[in-house]
Amino acid sequence: MKFRILNILLLTGLLLSASSCFDDDKSDNTDYSEWKNLNEKYIAEAEVETNQDGTLVYTKLIPSFAPGTFYLIKWNNDRALTASALSPMDNSTIDIKYEVTDIDNNVIDNSYSIHTYGDGIYRTKPTDMIIGVHSALTNMHIGDDVDLIIPSSAAYGNYSNGSIKPFSTLKFNVKLIAIPGYEINKK
Repeated sequence: MKFRILNILLLTGLLLSASSCFDDDKSDNTDYSEWKNLNEKYIAEAEVETNQDGTLVYTKLIPSFAPGTFYLIKWNNDRALTASALSPMDNSTIDIKYEVTDIDNNVIDNSYSIHTYGDGIYRTKPTDMIIGVHSALTNMHIGDDVDLIIPSSAAYGNYSNGSIKPFSTLKFNVKLIAIPGYEINKK
């Protein structure tokens, strides 16, 4: 009988502690409601930002593998000059240079202190990146340099990751340097 009462008390304690965890998750979302609103406003303004000639600064792209999301891209180079260069596939190993900031321009991460594969080069695969960067990389050619604005839905959503707060819109500058080991069939 004592063991039965003890088991009931332990089970009750576990249920109460588990339910308090769920309440904590809700309060985290509430804590970031102002940040979420600022990020949503930032992305909405960027979508309609125009150049002096009235054209949109950013192009809105929807990844084919994630149709419920989107990202904004601005090409910083003449794409006609890189159109004949190689373009990575989802599983290609690629060398890039990058910097990522939040909407307040706080640098979150960059590749410029990495020297393993060359000065500031980060070696990865598009599939190892967040949705927005993954999709952008597979639309780039070697030599392309882009600015990306990635809403939280194509990044980390309502989760934090290191210094990245939940609901963060991320701004990336990415340069595709190389696709090491890429082979072309010779006829």
